[in-house]
Amino acid sequence: MESQPLIESCKGSTKPSSQQSISYKSILIWFFRKTLWQRKNVYILVTLLIPILYLLCYCLVGLNEPNYKYAKEVIESIVKEERQGYLVYSDYCKIVDRDPYKYEIMMLFNDTVLQPCKPYPPLTQVHYDSSIQRYLLSVDPIAFPKYNVKHSFGCCYNGVERISDDYIELTECQPFTSRTELSNTTDSIIVSCQTDHERIYINGHPTIPERYDVRQRLEHWAQKDRGKRVPSVLMIGIDSTSRLNLIRAMPKTTQYLYDNDWFELAGYNKIEDNTFPNLMALLVGYNLSTVLKHCNPYEINGLDQCDFIWKLFQKHGYVTAYGEDAVQINTFNYMKRGFQQPPVDHYLRPYLFVAEKQLGGFIHDYLPDCVGFELEAITVYRYAQEFANRYLNNSFFGFFWTSTHSHDTISQTRSMDEYLKEYMQGLVAQGILENSIVIFFSDHGLRFGPTRDSWSGYFEERLPFLFIWLPEFMRQAYPEFVDALRVNRKRLTTPYDLHLTLKHILSLTGRVGSQEDLGGAKDCPQCQSLFKPIPLNRSCADVSIEDHWCTCRTFKRTTDKILTRLAQHTVEHINSLLANGSYLNRCEPLQLNQIQHAYRADANAFDPRHVRIYMLTLTTLPNYAKYEATLRYDKLQPKHNKIRLTGSVSRINSYRGYIGCLGRDPMIRYCYCRNQLRKSYSETNYL
Repeated sequence: MESQPLIESCKGSTKPSSQQSISYKSILIWFFRKTLWQRKNVYILVTLLIPILYLLCYCLVGLNEPNYKYAKEVIESIVKEERQGYLVYSDYCKIVDRDPYKYEIMMLFNDTVLQPCKPYPPLTQVHYDSSIQRYLLSVDPIAFPKYNVKHSFGCCYNGVERISDDYIELTECQPFTSRTELSNTTDSIIVSCQTDHERIYINGHPTIPERYDVRQRLEHWAQKDRGKRVPSVLMIGIDSTSRLNLIRAMPKTTQYLYDNDWFELAGYNKIEDNTFPNLMALLVGYNLSTVLKHCNPYEINGLDQCDFIWKLFQKHGYVTAYGEDAVQINTFNYMKRGFQQPPVDHYLRPYLFVAEKQLGGFIHDYLPDCVGFELEAITVYRYAQEFANRYLNNSFFGFFWTSTHSHDTISQTRSMDEYLKEYMQGLVAQGILENSIVIFFSDHGLRFGPTRDSWSGYFEERLPFLFIWLPEFMRQAYPEFVDALRVNRKRLTTPYDLHLTLKHILSLTGRVGSQEDLGGAKDCPQCQSLFKPIPLNRSCADVSIEDHWCTCRTFKRTTDKILTRLAQHTVEHINSLLANGSYLNRCEPLQLNQIQHAYRADANAFDPRHVRIYMLTLTTLPNYAKYEATLRYDKLQPKHNKIRLTGSVSRINSYRGYIGCLGRDPMIRYCYCRNQLRKSYSETNYL
């Protein structure tokens, strides 16, 4: 009698009862999970079992359409449940969604609060007067009593003039009383006030002055647009901040983004080690080797030859700006030649170059913290906001980058949480988000120290955060972009994709023929705009990510006999880098000290069976360095080619305070100077 309902179902019963539904669902779930327990590859199993399960449902719940849909819903709900806990899940890529609050990380995390740079407000202020199209500099009568001035005093201001990236001059100090107009030929100023006995005040003000040539460009292209609405682009980046650390250190900011329908790209994977190559992939579409060939940053005028994305926007009628804090380690200047010509219309570096020297205050973790009356990072954020406000009704492209509150610590960024949440709210209140695409992002997570040395830190280093704001008029005009961004939240994405998204945005203006006319990302032919659905079956190899930087694999500890050979190969590789040129006579050869950790990757669905991928953490002598390397072992290759190192070898313990005989050369991470020719240098870790 108990079998009767099943027999009736096979004959085509119209609809299962609720009791039967529960029973059938239980049977399906049990069958599915029981089988999964015996298999390694969940996704392939799902693909193979779906026809079998449909056939099973054919007998369990009948032939009719309602029961067919019911069976399909059961299967899809199980598959969805199995995929929870992953940022990306496919045959080609599985990125685990890790807990940002793991004990191994939280034991290193401290609450920090935003401290004011001065106990009193600035004596002077500037604001733009649109009626005269100039900035006004004035003494703030409300702040004046705080200075307790008992004698008469006078104030003057110097204009900041850029000669080159590393040579800035100040004009003669111009006196003023309570208020004065600033010339539009002046980009920024340093203000000082003094009595007959002492200087009582010094501060600086960066500005976005009106420029005739810029205004002409904007008006020319606005006439061509014939009333068409053209989106602006505002990029705000934070160095060394993983997706998980954004959640951990900036919960209010992150929740604000989630609550206000910003689009997260949770599978955003870096493509190289440090800031420079990751930003060059984004801004130029090149990997590091291509950059060195076409626009070598170590040569004079090298970077000026690069086809930066802001040049493309400028060429097509946008006003451009770029600002970055921590002048000594700026992305395009640290150990590089920088720009010979200003790279954009409004360039913040000259001001901060002077401000750090004349206004610099507290140094936090070897980086400048305050310049004058505010944090240097806040100076960059304010400059970005002022730039967007000044060109609110025009087309603009702004790129702004900060590292002073994030570069070498997981905790300090916590102090900026409330500020950045309010900052985002301010962009809304001022109408900036109504016409602007905003990209809030990072380059990588922490690369050194105890946080990085954890298993969580391995993945955090490789998975920075990325959020995109799309203004309402674009959501209405391009609903397919909204759909694509939602799909792409859990797809593998890269800085190359972001580069192509920027070109896609420019193609929407009608100022270029098509996106294809703007070119692709040279070093990632299969990458694409994030406004189009990313293929689910995308692998790291498809998007030019070496195994060493790829987070698509899961690793398990191993004691394979090959490990010592792999470790020796890694050390030999490092020594080969030091065995030529000026390094040969200055650096000691390294020796393998110890293999600390060894892991072997689980194979993805279509990995060749004869290839194994290993990740090692090892230490060397005599420099007591800790390195991380990823290697492929191919059984079918000839003996001398069986082992191949992928990506570069990462130095993951700190070598701060040691610059040695190589100066600022990046090879210092590998070099132990002969005769211990070492000296202290505070910027060593910022390579």
